[in-house]
Amino acid sequence: MTRDELIRILDFADTSRQICSDRTNLAAPDARWNIISYSMRRHLEGKLLTITSAASASGVPYGTAMRRITELIDEELLHKRPRSNTGRSFSLHPTRKLIREFESYALQLKAHVGKTFGFVQNGGTATDFFFGGSYMTAKILSFPNAMRTGVGFDKKIKILCSPDPTFRTLKQHARTINELCGTQVEFTLLPLNELYSRILENHEMEQSEFDIVNFDLPWLGKLAHDEILRPLSDLIENERYNSSDFHTAAWKGGRYQNRQYGIPIQPTTELLFYRSDLLNEAGLNPPQTTEDVLLAARTLHKFRGATPGIVMNYGRGLPVAHTFVQTLADFGQPIINLQRIDSEFDVDNIEGENFRPMIDTEAGHLTAEFLKALLDYAHPKSLKCSWDERIAIFAKGEAAMTYGWSVRAAAFSKEGAKEIYDKIGFVCHPSAEGKPSVSPIGGFCLGIPANLSEERRQSAWKVMEYLARPEMMKWYVQNGSHTSPRFSTSADPEVQSFSKILGYLDTMERQGMTQNWPRPPVPEISGIFEILGNVIHQMLLKDITIKQALVTCQNSIDHLMRQNGRY
Repeated sequence: MTRDELIRILDFADTSRQICSDRTNLAAPDARWNIISYSMRRHLEGKLLTITSAASASGVPYGTAMRRITELIDEELLHKRPRSNTGRSFSLHPTRKLIREFESYALQLKAHVGKTFGFVQNGGTATDFFFGGSYMTAKILSFPNAMRTGVGFDKKIKILCSPDPTFRTLKQHARTINELCGTQVEFTLLPLNELYSRILENHEMEQSEFDIVNFDLPWLGKLAHDEILRPLSDLIENERYNSSDFHTAAWKGGRYQNRQYGIPIQPTTELLFYRSDLLNEAGLNPPQTTEDVLLAARTLHKFRGATPGIVMNYGRGLPVAHTFVQTLADFGQPIINLQRIDSEFDVDNIEGENFRPMIDTEAGHLTAEFLKALLDYAHPKSLKCSWDERIAIFAKGEAAMTYGWSVRAAAFSKEGAKEIYDKIGFVCHPSAEGKPSVSPIGGFCLGIPANLSEERRQSAWKVMEYLARPEMMKWYVQNGSHTSPRFSTSADPEVQSFSKILGYLDTMERQGMTQNWPRPPVPEISGIFEILGNVIHQMLLKDITIKQALVTCQNSIDHLMRQNGRY
């Protein structure tokens, strides 16, 4: 189970116990459980646990709490560690024994809940569902219902968005959306670069032109830090908005410094796509590691002759910058010095030393060597390729493999690539040997401009919440969008029959393979990409060495961070 799922189970267990002890007279506070629960929560969140805070969380008098803590230490469930040279202050830590015990308990509780409510059946296991997803809704989602109380036809809701599948569907069916929402909705679609510039320009206006904007996840650090977007946390709390059905990585993608700024609408995950027929001919299995990718590219390149082993996103600027960053994650490292929490990294609390670049490192060198080695077996247009070009080359059967965002799988539909449709396979980003498999999440969230009047905000929130409902997500899929950020939508049999990729993405999310940390939400992300995009491209052209490229990137990003007073 993932860290986020364990926290959800902990929330469920704590709430169940509190109903008995705090809201009724059926039970007394359980100091032992309260200490264990608090200790595990602090551990999972990567936060300091002190003896004083553990005693405070026990719910019993201090003396009783200290006896329970001592018992847990004696039983080797908690470990006491000195925090200073004087040995007068200590921190507490769950031991490996306690962690194993809790994980076993969590798995059994999850399985029991799953069996009780029918989430686990026909020989399935607890891993077949994600704890907290909205599985109690009907398995087959109906066509979207109209709002009970419409926004009002005397109002106009203006939405600024990208020309991706979900938003093309909305614009094409604007009349239907108007009827469902009981208002006039106007969609303005702009290419990615123009969209970003328009969001910034809109912020300079005294009153926002747009009620809702859709933003690319890497932009969030800048948009939130500069107060271009309005925080949604108060609306979420006041409206009792239930976010548990969203994929964890997608929901976190709209969060900055523990405040929510966006509602997921079209997330996407980068995968490795491959031709299963060509791999079978060459006697190869789907790649699981970076070494497997290199072996497959080399073998297929030679085996097929005229068919390059892979097509890469090596175009100058943003394309190759993203490729470097996402491949660096395959070697287990983020681009900046994020705090590690187990096998993940903390993107909610980034400060001080966390901003230091991590480019000229062992993982950075391995990443550069891997990307350079792939170039020998890559399609000749790779050095000019961006996201759409590489997918188009692969869809035409001109390369045996490519990395690509899941939302662009529409290019592999029966209509888009009839000859190879049934021959395309996909896997999570192959990782370096011994590193966990991690695919970066990208895509879009809906947000509200900070300079929108309070009156318009309420209407904007109402429409935004409606557009992100499970039945709307299904409607987007049925109209060509290969993405779903909700467990309930992905569980719909009709959705699953539309695209085999959606069920796989759901499994990746449950197994913690989809992550935000490869592209952390920092305001400097555009500057980082600009530096990497130029220097790494020079390295692939062999104008500079790997060492020169990494040192240049490290020093340039370090200078950028110092200029901004990060450390």
